[in-house]
Amino acid sequence: MSSGAIVTQEGAGQLETDLLTGGTLENWSLRLFSSNHTPLITDTLATFTAIEASFTGYSAKTLTRAIGAGNWGAVSATGGTSINAGGNAKSTYNSGTPQSWSATSAQTVYGHFYSGATSSKSILAQLWGSSVSLVNPSTLNLTPVLEVGAIGG
Repeated sequence: MSSGAIVTQEGAGQLETDLLTGGTLENWSLRLFSSNHTPLITDTLATFTAIEASFTGYSAKTLTRAIGAGNWGAVSATGGTSINAGGNAKSTYNSGTPQSWSATSAQTVYGHFYSGATSSKSILAQLWGSSVSLVNPSTLNLTPVLEVGAIGG
């Protein structure tokens, strides 16, 4: 759909806290934005909620932070389909079954973002390569994928 997502500074801080402290992980909210905004590392959740989609039929989708059936797929550190050709770890949500929104009003959607359900922090955001113009009626499907890799190899 587009180039990679950007992890915001507040998202990086939250992910580092999760990594180092363990414990119960907060769920993420998958949300859409309706402005042609290129995400920046300095963006905050307020940046995205100000441009969040508002078409009739829209609501944020909860992504449970767990590995297993109906949640994030397991990532293999030793190979297989979970490690791509670039050596990046990749996990797909709900076995690739897309999250779906049924629009009953018109709006153009440009990208998506994840926010912490309890921390209220932006985690990551992605501007799509092409916008999606929703009309009444239409359906938007999005399959959440998380890919993590090293920059510069």
